Amino acid sequence: MQAMRYDITLPTDYDMTIIRDRVMKTGYLMDGFKGLLFKLFLISEKKNGDYYNSYSPLYIWKNSEGMSQFIFDGYFDNILRSFGWQHIEIGVTSSIELSDDFTQSQFMTEEKQDILPTDTLKNFDIHEKATEGETGKVVIYNPDKWQKVIFTFYLTKPQTELRCFEILHLSNGEN
Repeated sequence: MQAMRYDITLPTDYDMTIIRDRVMKTGYLMDGFKGLLFKLFLISEKKNGDYYNSYSPLYIWKNSEGMSQFIFDGYFDNILRSFGWQHIEIGVTSSIELSDDFTQSQFMTEEKQDILPTDTLKNFDIHEKATEGETGKVVIYNPDKWQKVIFTFYLTKPQTELRCFEILHLSNGEN
């Protein structure tokens, strides 16, 4: 599985109801998308104590065919037309742990960890387990950047120093 994400930084005075309305009107269009495990429509808002305003969707793909279809068959063009050229981050999914109430998640944190140079990667842990109060955890790694990223999901907003996103909508892919 692969993870795909783009982080669209928006001005501090940007009216975030524009994004909320956009997701409310069109988020369902990703439901049942071929090759998709799930997509989270994420935002952060400076006024709520976040680092900055952003629209930052996270996709977990079952295969690269669905991801390629999304990018190159016109679906990503909606982002390009609305927000301009975007850098898409791609990572290899190393572990996914989702609880029964994962689909009720309202918030997600992102923790980035550098994978430092070493003479062996044999014992490097690319997995994480969800703990109490968490509805799931997805771990990806990116050998191009030598980085491990941990996405953790919650029903309520956690008290944390990590970057935190509000989940506006969750689309489940094809069954």
